[in-house]
Amino acid sequence: MSKATIPAVAMLLVASIGLAPLTASAPISASAATVNSTTNKAATATVKVQSMNVKMIFDGVSIQPPAGQYVFMYNNTTYVPLRFMSYALQKSVSWDAKNVKVTVAEPSRSELVVIKEYLMNATNGNSSTAVAKNIALNQVKASYVFNGSTKALPAGQSSFILNGSLYVPLRFLSESVGHNISWDQKTKTITAASKAYQEQQAATKDPAAVATPAPTDTTGAAGNGKVSYETITSETEAKLVALKNQSESTLMSIALEYLGAKDEASKKSIKAKGIQQLSSFSASFNSIVADTEQKLNSNGYSTAIISQYRSEFESQLKLGKEIAEGMAN
Repeated sequence: MSKATIPAVAMLLVASIGLAPLTASAPISASAATVNSTTNKAATATVKVQSMNVKMIFDGVSIQPPAGQYVFMYNNTTYVPLRFMSYALQKSVSWDAKNVKVTVAEPSRSELVVIKEYLMNATNGNSSTAVAKNIALNQVKASYVFNGSTKALPAGQSSFILNGSLYVPLRFLSESVGHNISWDQKTKTITAASKAYQEQQAATKDPAAVATPAPTDTTGAAGNGKVSYETITSETEAKLVALKNQSESTLMSIALEYLGAKDEASKKSIKAKGIQQLSSFSASFNSIVADTEQKLNSNGYSTAIISQYRSEFESQLKLGKEIAEGMAN
């Protein structure tokens, strides 16, 4: 089993917001320099739009994006948050910050666990979309891969990033992901259904149309009710990868915001926000590994892997924080 790793999010922050050169005792790595270069190339312009109060129905259930994510119109095109929409359709999403590339695919079993946890945070009465709000987004040049095929945005359309969330045209997402995602302009309602939901609906209308699936072992063990070690650690690593993707996406957004700042006071505020995000990522990491440790203990497994997770994360985070704090002075 390969060990999941979390990159030094603080190093990414320091590199991406273009801080001044460091002393010889703390050099910026080549990979960090690449992130900085990529960020500058990716950022193009900032647009101001007004969010819309939109109703979203996925698999027959009305849900809304997490706080801070929106739906908006730009140049007569409806834009939606890519990760939220893909997760609602039960698709996995990975973000390659270095190459500014997004990959959407069918999720593995462990990835599906992460997706369902994400959707649990999407509540019905989310105030972020209840009232129209003026928002400013950074236009970003990103490439997209859906189910193994590279897809390009239609001419005249763009992608945007705000608070770590990437936005794409609704029709582009619908056609690329292979699902019928409808938009009712009159009622301002987005309706979509995952592949699993469509199959379930078809089976309900015509039970003979879909074969009964073979029983599966949900415990990950040989029917004894004990969760397997591989199941526990693979689910943990999927969560760590999700945290990695979230941190990269969020820090990319902060980097773009920093690049657009016009004065030192704004830059200082943005740096402080970045450092605050590091603390948030650290708290999320601790929560994930604490839950994993409890599961390993309760099932009688060694918890040695926990120290490996913590050792790598903490060593990289410590280095990144030292750099960030030194540059903030």
